[in-house]
Amino acid sequence: MNSLLIRFVPAFAAALVLMSAAMPAAALADADQAASPNSTSLGLQPITGPIPLATAAPGESPAFQRPDGAYQAIPVKQGRTRVFHLVERSAPWTLQPRLTVMANTYNGVVPGPALVVRQGDTLVIDYTNDGAIPDSIHMHGVHDIPVAMDGVGGISQPLVPHGGHFVYRFVADQPGTFIYHSHDNEAMLDSGLYGAIIVEPSVPRPVERGLAHDFLEMISSWQIQSAAENHFTLNGKEYPATRALDVRAGEHFRIRWINISGEEFHTMHTHGHYQQIIARDAEPVDYRDVEDTVLVAPGQRVDVAIDANATPGTWLIHCHVMDHIEDANGMPAGLITAIHYSGTPNTLLSMYRAMKPATVATGRALSFWWTVLLGAIAGFTIFLGLPIARARRLSVHTIALLNALAIGILLYLVVEIAQNAIAPVSAGLNAWHAGAGPFPVTLIAVFVIGLAIGLVGLGSAATHFTRQAAAHAENPIVLAAIIAIGIGAHNFGEGLAIGASAASGATAVALALIVGFGLHNATEGFGVAAPLVGRVVPSWAQIGLAGLIAGGPTFLGTIIGYSFYSPTLSVLFLAIAIGALVFVIGELWSVLRRTGLTAFVTATMCAGFLLALATELFLDMNGG
Repeated sequence: MNSLLIRFVPAFAAALVLMSAAMPAAALADADQAASPNSTSLGLQPITGPIPLATAAPGESPAFQRPDGAYQAIPVKQGRTRVFHLVERSAPWTLQPRLTVMANTYNGVVPGPALVVRQGDTLVIDYTNDGAIPDSIHMHGVHDIPVAMDGVGGISQPLVPHGGHFVYRFVADQPGTFIYHSHDNEAMLDSGLYGAIIVEPSVPRPVERGLAHDFLEMISSWQIQSAAENHFTLNGKEYPATRALDVRAGEHFRIRWINISGEEFHTMHTHGHYQQIIARDAEPVDYRDVEDTVLVAPGQRVDVAIDANATPGTWLIHCHVMDHIEDANGMPAGLITAIHYSGTPNTLLSMYRAMKPATVATGRALSFWWTVLLGAIAGFTIFLGLPIARARRLSVHTIALLNALAIGILLYLVVEIAQNAIAPVSAGLNAWHAGAGPFPVTLIAVFVIGLAIGLVGLGSAATHFTRQAAAHAENPIVLAAIIAIGIGAHNFGEGLAIGASAASGATAVALALIVGFGLHNATEGFGVAAPLVGRVVPSWAQIGLAGLIAGGPTFLGTIIGYSFYSPTLSVLFLAIAIGALVFVIGELWSVLRRTGLTAFVTATMCAGFLLALATELFLDMNGG
C-alpha cells in the first residue's frame, strides 16, 4: 500500500499541476462536469438499489451470445463489406451475482460485441459516442490502416464528442485476433470499453484445420471502489458467473486469449491439457510451443490449440496469479473457468460450494490433547477462587479488578466469536446468490437456536438456580452447591466454544477464550465460596467437589466441542457461547456496579479488551 501511495501521489500531483497550467479555470470546471457519472476517484461504484433497465441505442448492431459467453455483433453485409454500428454508452453490467456496476460499454455489453469477418473483407465500424466523455476507438494490432483512423486523440484524430460520429474503415487482410478499445485513461479502459476483432483466414493453416470450436476469452480488469485494478473477468464475468467451455472427447479446439487489463499480467493455466501456441499478436508461430501455463501481457493476444484428450470431466482453467482468482475472504473469484466434457456433470460451481468451510477453518487445528489440557486450565481455574471459603485473602478492590479484566476480554470475545459464527452463514448466502448452493436455512436456524440456548436457556437456568439458592439461604452448603450447578451450566457452553474454535483452527479465539473464561471462572469461585465465608469452614474435599461441579462442565464441553466439530455444529456451539457470554458480562457488570466503577477499574476493563486483541494479533503473525 505504501509503495502504491509513493507512486500514485506524486504522479497525481504532477498531473494536476500540468492540467491547471494548460487549462483555464472554466475549462477545468467543464472537464469536471463532463466526468463520467458512473465512477468516482475510487473507481466504479456498485449499484445498491434497483438495477436500471438497459435499452438498445437506435441503430446499434444486434448481437447474439456465443458458446464462450461473449457477444458477437451481426453486421450489415454489402458484398465483401461488413458494417458494424457501435454505440459507446453507459449500461448496467453484472460481473457476478451481487455485483453490478454502471459500466461504459459498446452496445451495452462487456466486452463489446466481437466483430468477426473473413480475411479480405472490408470492415467498417460506424461509431457513435453516446458517452459523457469525448472518446475514440483504437484498432489494436491492425497496422495496415490510415493514421487518421488509429484512434489516438490529438495525434491521429480529434476525439469524438458526446453525440458525435466517426467511421473507421479498413481491409481485413491479415487473419488473427485483434482488439478495439478506448484510447482514453486507465479508468475508462477498465470500465468496459474494449472488444475483439476476429479475422478468420481464407486458407487455414494445418494446425487450424478441423477446429470444433473457436473460443474467445477476453481477460480484463476493473477498478471498483478502488483506484487500483481489483476485479478480474473473463468475457466480462468473474467466477462463479463465468461460463465453462463445452467440448467433446477427441475434439480439437482453439482459445483466443486477449489481455486487455490496464496493468496486470496473467498466466492462464489449463488443468489436464496442454496448449499449443499457434499465434502471438496475430502472427503465426512456426515452431512447436506447447505449454500448460500461457503468459499474456497487457495488450497481448495469444491463440492456442488444445486437444480434448483428457479423461472426460470438468477441468479447471484459471490465472495462476493468486490475487486474480481469490476474493478478500479467500473464496474463489475472478479468472476461473473450465474445459467441460459434454455428457459429464459440470462441476465448475462445486468448487465454490466445497470451499465454503475455508471461511471458518482458516488455520491449523489444535491437537486433541492440547485442547484437553487447555480446557482443563480454563475450567479448573475456578479453584483459584474457592479457597476464599477458608480464608479471605483478596480484597474487594482486587476482586473488582479481576471482574473488570474478565469483562474486557469477554467483550472482545463476543465480537470475535460472532464474526466466526456468522462467517459460514455469510458464505452460504453468497453461494446461494451465486447459484452454487441452497439457501442456508439450516445454518441460520442453528445460529438463532444456539443464541437462544446461550442467552435465554442458560440465563433462565442460572436465574432458576439463584432463586433456589435464595430459598436455601439458611443452609450455606446447599446454597453453595446450587450456585455451583448454575455456574456449571454456563461453563458447559463456554467449553463448547473453546472446543469448536480449536477444532476449526481458530487458535487465537480458542486461547483468548481460555484466558477470558479462566479469569471468569476464578471470580466465579468467589461466588460459590461466598455463602460459606464466616459461617461454615468446608473441608478440602467439599471445595474440590464444588470445583468439579462448577468448573468441570467447561472441560467436558471442550472435549465435546472438539470431537464433534462440523461447520454446522461450530455455528451452534459458538452461538451458544455468544448468548452465554452476554449473560455472564451482565452478571460481572452488576458486581462491578456494587463494588464501584472507578477510573482504574474501567481502565482495567480496557486493558482486558486490548489483551485479548493482542493475543489474536500475535498468533496471526506467527501462523496461529
